[in-house]
Amino acid sequence: MLDGVYDRLHKRVLMLFSLVLALTCAGLVIWDPQSFADKIGGFHAANAPALIWATCTGFIHGMGFKPRFWLWQIFFFPALAWLVMVVMLTSAFF
Repeated sequence: MLDGVYDRLHKRVLMLFSLVLALTCAGLVIWDPQSFADKIGGFHAANAPALIWATCTGFIHGMGFKPRFWLWQIFFFPALAWLVMVVMLTSAFF
């Protein structure tokens, strides 16, 4: 069941979307971390691990890697990572 859901998300357009979001988040953190942190409310115990997880998940999905084990498929589920990255980027730019 989980393989079918993950397979539907394993399309080139969605993988490119994941990669672009992950590169944008990582680039903003690397380019000017203090400014990015100020715009998203600071790096603290709630949003810093979420941003790291979402960026890693975006890179994993964006590079075309598909976890085989069901637990890793749940942990690295790209749709949840998209939500986190879009919220962070939206709060940074709007």
